[in-house]
Amino acid sequence: MKLGIIGTGLIVQEFLPELTKLEGLEVKALLSTPRSKEKAERLAAEHGVTAVMTDFEKLASQDIDAVYIAVPNDLHHLYAKKALEAGLHVIVEKPMAATEAQARELAELARKQDRCLLEAVTVSMLPGFEMIRRWLPAIGQVKSVSCSYLQYSRRYDAFRSGEILPAFDPAKAGGALMDLNVYNLHFVLNLFGRPQETRYFATVEQDIDTGGTLILSYPGFQAVCTAAKTCSGPNQCIIAGTWGTITTSQAANTIGSVTLELRNGQRETFEPPRESRVLPEFRRFMKIIDGHRKKEGLEKVEVSLEAARILTETRRQNDIVFPADAD
Repeated sequence: MKLGIIGTGLIVQEFLPELTKLEGLEVKALLSTPRSKEKAERLAAEHGVTAVMTDFEKLASQDIDAVYIAVPNDLHHLYAKKALEAGLHVIVEKPMAATEAQARELAELARKQDRCLLEAVTVSMLPGFEMIRRWLPAIGQVKSVSCSYLQYSRRYDAFRSGEILPAFDPAKAGGALMDLNVYNLHFVLNLFGRPQETRYFATVEQDIDTGGTLILSYPGFQAVCTAAKTCSGPNQCIIAGTWGTITTSQAANTIGSVTLELRNGQRETFEPPRESRVLPEFRRFMKIIDGHRKKEGLEKVEVSLEAARILTETRRQNDIVFPADAD
């Protein structure tokens, strides 16, 4: 797969060195803003990327099959739409778009263009998640699910002093729900499907949620998803059933090791390979795009659309407004 990357932020700086290790993947070009072009050129030189540009049309004219979009949330829809219209497959960082309406527009465009649209949210592609799926029947009837992702953001100090960076900016579709709790949401949706009811209890500061608890109601149990950008704490997911529990050692975005403990005394721990979380994710993307696994790609889009619906609905429950809501 020949890939163009849109963006030069922290996630690109973390992932680019790993992507260059993947057999069958070639990063051909970086698209940056004019302001970040110098940084993009340094990144490209360090990792063997041959082309850097600031114009999307020039990126689209390169010898690429797909783009990976890693820009602020409010720009996901814009660049995904441009890429699909240019006939490119799209891998877009979570969340897929700022609103459900935008996400559905992209999904319909991908269908018309016969291109893949994939949300880069690592959860369901990690080896630990596959083990959770396998072990889930062993714990009996699920009675409780809890996911916690607490991460003190270095941008929070700036936010408190009045400097509003994209992660805390409603104009950029920021906030803890869209940035952190989205991982917890995908963890639950990929295991249990659409909930009967959803509620979000947000901590709102300066018109944006800096943390909150999302509750997803299912027959017989609640899934409680907590995330905050204002504090640190134990991060893990716990699924409790009538016969036992499944526990992760890390938050939903990485999962880490997974432990099965049953009431009969059986205990087993799965240790995943030590590698960047981006590697299993992009291996799967390559199989979907290069291997023409259209059905799998469409199934992932449906989960992303459900996530977009819940993110939009529960955000609005707390009167958190994005510019895209006016569309």
